[in-house]
Amino acid sequence: MASESGRTPGTQQPNKDDPNNSKEGKRFFKFVFNVNKKCTDETEMTAEFERDVKHYHEFDAVVTTCIEYVENMFIPFCSKNPKIQMDDSLKSLSTSLNDFKNHVPENYKSSFESFSTKMKATSGARKNHQDIQRRCLDNMKNFHNQQYAAFLQKKKNFDESRRKMDQAKAEVREAKTTTAIEKKAICYQLAVDDFDQVTEELIKYIESLPGTKKEFTYDILTVLSKHKKYHEDMSKFFSLPS
Repeated sequence: MASESGRTPGTQQPNKDDPNNSKEGKRFFKFVFNVNKKCTDETEMTAEFERDVKHYHEFDAVVTTCIEYVENMFIPFCSKNPKIQMDDSLKSLSTSLNDFKNHVPENYKSSFESFSTKMKATSGARKNHQDIQRRCLDNMKNFHNQQYAAFLQKKKNFDESRRKMDQAKAEVREAKTTTAIEKKAICYQLAVDDFDQVTEELIKYIESLPGTKKEFTYDILTVLSKHKKYHEDMSKFFSLPS
């Protein structure tokens, strides 16, 4: 493992042919290698790593805000929760128009009957569009509730592991006897191994973000296109008879 070859004095540099030193692993090795170079109280990570962590937080904030505005604009409040029985005004309008046709002049009855039928069809079309929009938005909501929540836990584990590793490193430096140094070095190596593991787990979330962005791009465009199609359908349904 690349991270293991750059930590303790006297070890060899990573083999360039090692598959762990691929493009995907370079960033991980860079900041792990800094563990040996940095002799301050806290292990320093690369600027790229810090930017990636910050960007993950920023992405969650942007997604959460976008969902809120899109949902408020395109999804009626009463239909946001599928468990709530929606008061379908278009279906009610269809029934009302059908009843009203019995009280209009004979030559207008067919028009009211036609509108009644169209409103019933409109009701079904709107529900279909909103069901798809809701599924897309729910998928995006899951990012904050699931992926981001898990990311925060991984970041917490990372911070704690780094703290323990730095503490173990300091104890090695402060040891006075050969026996004490050897014992502390073993503890430090265990801390390094744990740090490697939790760092890799955190990086997996960071590296999955491009795929999430692509998925959410599709979701947003689907919500917007369904809104456009909804209005196109409304225009057809509400067209006056010639």
